[in-house]
Amino acid sequence: MICMLEKYVGIADAHGLESFLKFEDHQDHLGFLVMRASANRHRHALVYQVELNANQADAIALMMADGKYILACRALHDPAFLRDSPIGVENEMVESWERIPNPRLDPYNGRFVDEDEEMETDVPTLSSDEEE
Repeated sequence: MICMLEKYVGIADAHGLESFLKFEDHQDHLGFLVMRASANRHRHALVYQVELNANQADAIALMMADGKYILACRALHDPAFLRDSPIGVENEMVESWERIPNPRLDPYNGRFVDEDEEMETDVPTLSSDEEE
C-alpha cells in the first residue's frame, strides 16, 4: 500500500514545537512564521518543514494537544519515529536544530528550568501497522 505523505510546517525552539501546521492550509502564513522565528533567535527559534504520514501527524498533533511540545520536537529528531520522512530547516538554522529542544538554551528563563520530564520520556514508536 502506498503511504501518502503530507507536508507540515511550524516553529520549533528551545522549548520544543511551538506550532504544527498543515502546509496546504497555511502556505500563505510562511512569511509570518519566518518573521516570528527570526524575532526569537535568542531561543534558537526556526521554521521547520516535514513530510509525515497520517499516523505520524496524528501522533505529533496528540503530543501538541497534550502540551508535550518538547516531546513533539524530540519525535521530529528521532529517525525511528520519522522513518523515511524528510525534515528540513534552512542551512543557517541547522546548528540550532541540532541543539533543540533544550529549555536551558533560553537566555531569559532557561537557567531556572528544572529537569524536564519530556526530555527523558521515550519518543513513541509507531508499529508497522501504524506506518501507513
